[in-house]
Amino acid sequence: MTERRAGDLNDADEHEFSNRADRSSTAVRDTDGSMSVTAAAQRFSALDGATPMPAQLFAAEAVSARTDTLSRMELGDLAWLAELDVDDRAEAVAEIRDALAMAMNSKDSAPLRNMLHAWAATATVMRDPLRRAVHTHRADDSDFVDVEIPRRGGDVRP
Repeated sequence: MTERRAGDLNDADEHEFSNRADRSSTAVRDTDGSMSVTAAAQRFSALDGATPMPAQLFAAEAVSARTDTLSRMELGDLAWLAELDVDDRAEAVAEIRDALAMAMNSKDSAPLRNMLHAWAATATVMRDPLRRAVHTHRADDSDFVDVEIPRRGGDVRP
């Protein structure tokens, strides 16, 4: 990160400062000691979208390590993890970790947000016992029937 003092910037420096901010980040220190940091909007968006996630992920992992019965209160924004069984929860946490690393490296938090939304939707489905049974039921032979090949009839177009 490039750091400059506010009084030191002329027009050429401001242009260079802006170009560097597009590539990484730059900082201007005011005469009172305060600092302003400039970063590309995409990088800021990625950081803003991913910043709270490490603490939430660590909390979820700590609670999961302590017990299989999770408290929604302890999980905060990841409370939906409590709806999942142990295996699905472990898979979700691993995917969160991977998506978080990808968001930080690619400077794009959209895949992280999309993955969190998909897992939250899965948890919502699994909360309902009937829906859970539909998705986790093992099929047996009685679940399948023989059908005839459709025949061309008067209402079927060639």
